[in-house]
Amino acid sequence: MTIGVILPPDATPASNEYIVNFVVPASFGWSGISMGGQMANSLLFTMWPNGNEIMLGSRWADDYVLPSPYAGPKITLLPPSKINSTHVNAIFRCQNCTAWDGGSLGSGNLDGTAVLAYVASTKTPVADPSDIDSSFTEHDQFAFFGVDLSQSHSSSYSKYIGGGASPTTTPAAPPTSTVPPSTTSGAPGALQTAYGQCGGTGFTGPTACVAGFTCVAVSAPYYSQCQPSH
Repeated sequence: MTIGVILPPDATPASNEYIVNFVVPASFGWSGISMGGQMANSLLFTMWPNGNEIMLGSRWADDYVLPSPYAGPKITLLPPSKINSTHVNAIFRCQNCTAWDGGSLGSGNLDGTAVLAYVASTKTPVADPSDIDSSFTEHDQFAFFGVDLSQSHSSSYSKYIGGGASPTTTPAAPPTSTVPPSTTSGAPGALQTAYGQCGGTGFTGPTACVAGFTCVAVSAPYYSQCQPSH
């Protein structure tokens, strides 16, 4: 699974849109992204294949229940998006998507660090793949990951939305990997990399960060991340 976020160049006032590249195995029943790092009260994206068609929509939940379709975001699938025998590769523009009721991408700082999450149902498809508003069962995979938004602004943004260029992505990681993958060693003395996960429910990896970074509880008790020391 690969997830990438591209923002327009810095401007005043700040833009309310971005591009997401979301690549998942074609065998998955459905997959999703939380742009706020949590399920409740966050902008959610859900995606699944319907034959050769990518079904992509925005959702919202105010509790840990089946998310409902969410009006407001304007989603446009860009031409490089495709489905092949192994993967679904969605590249989409989302307008009116940097802020939502009670939250925002990067807590409102588009040059800061954003905590996102991905989910996936690896075996169970949605009830009706042809219906973008279909119901579905609970995911069986999830993980948090951090994005340094200051490195996500691109001067080529207008080319991407015009279909003249494709965002460069890395090869898809194994479905169980955190994006980006964290240090795998949990041995005493191991150090987590910059912006890697360093704590949270069920986490067994390194809890100490590399020099210049401190382990911060971003979404206690579920997720802590190595962030720059102040």
